[in-house]
Amino acid sequence: MGRRGFTLIEILVVVLLAGMVTTLALAPVVFTVRRVVETQADYSDAGALERTLAFIGKDAAAAMRLAPIAVKVEDHRALGGTEDDVLLVASTAPAKQNLPAGCLVYRVDRGGPMRGDTPPGLYRWLLPGKDIAKVDAAKLRGETGQLVLPGVTAFGVEAVAGSEREKEYEGGLPAGLVVTLARGKDKDEERLEHVFVYP
Repeated sequence: MGRRGFTLIEILVVVLLAGMVTTLALAPVVFTVRRVVETQADYSDAGALERTLAFIGKDAAAAMRLAPIAVKVEDHRALGGTEDDVLLVASTAPAKQNLPAGCLVYRVDRGGPMRGDTPPGLYRWLLPGKDIAKVDAAKLRGETGQLVLPGVTAFGVEAVAGSEREKEYEGGLPAGLVVTLARGKDKDEERLEHVFVYP
């Protein structure tokens, strides 16, 4: 009697069946890992927005309350009606760097084709010795500021004075600020709004 070996077709069928079993066994694992990665990305986006809002709220809370203008909110709109507001705060923050008191400015810089080294996002400028009334925020460029959060597409600020929300404000520290940040576009947009109340 001769020994009978496996034919090429039998080997291919076994390899095919082993591949199918492996694929069916790993599919749920791959799906689960993908969902975990997506959830972490979503959480990190929301977390970044929350941290940025908290940072802005602390800066506003530390406004020089005795300054003639402690807080100024400028209402602007970008193309498409997107919030493109500016927040200015009289601040002693420069004193931490042994500089004269001045102001902080928050606004979105969208960069541009000729400014490839400036990623679009929310920027913060620390302007020692500057009076809020004399600052032209439109002339500030991201290259001279600090990128607080990249990819911000909308920045909205409203001052709460009495029971009203004001899109334009100039004066002492208001009773509160309503700050909105957005990143992404259309279905992928992540938007967060926070109300800061100041005693």
